[in-house]
Amino acid sequence: MKKTTTKKNNVFISHNKKDSEIAREIALFLAAEDISVWFDEWIISAGDSIIEGINSGLSGCTHFIIIWSKNAAKSNWVKKELESVLAKAIKEKSPRIVPIKIDETNLPPLLLNVKYIKYNDGSESDREYIVETISGSKPSQNFIKAVVKKYNELIYEYHSEDPLPFKACPQCGSNNLYRYSTTDYQQDRAYYYIKCKKCGWIEWTQ
Repeated sequence: MKKTTTKKNNVFISHNKKDSEIAREIALFLAAEDISVWFDEWIISAGDSIIEGINSGLSGCTHFIIIWSKNAAKSNWVKKELESVLAKAIKEKSPRIVPIKIDETNLPPLLLNVKYIKYNDGSESDREYIVETISGSKPSQNFIKAVVKKYNELIYEYHSEDPLPFKACPQCGSNNLYRYSTTDYQQDRAYYYIKCKKCGWIEWTQ
């Protein structure tokens, strides 16, 4: 029997910077469920090409979330991202466009026949609806548990024999970690340290 594979969902979140707080919340809803998310704050770092980053995210996305508001309606960036995706969707029937309205601003004419999500206050019902729209199934657990689970997966290397199995700094998220050890020969004890070069966080164990 031929094995079938399910295409992984990759979500691009288009938004105006004035709506970043809500965009970030929606990105977390999805990321906590192991859905790949392109969110500019997470992807584009200082010195990176904004245009190259956006083009890369758009080219590989299966779902295009557009956070629509009075701010988005005035944004040239949001307009250009939408135009690019609409052209691709018409030609290739992908990505799926998911408008999320955060105020009463009317959707642009080309999206009037697309069912939108009305975002209320970031409630659990908002999260469930957004996750189910993207993944086809309800969230596996409540948001707090999902975030804690995802946090632990990203921070710790559970099967490592390292006495301090951190993959990233639990304080700032950086993976720029420095490991070292010292030995107290009088007490015959070894001490292991790990330090984050970015924020200065430090942890140790014997």
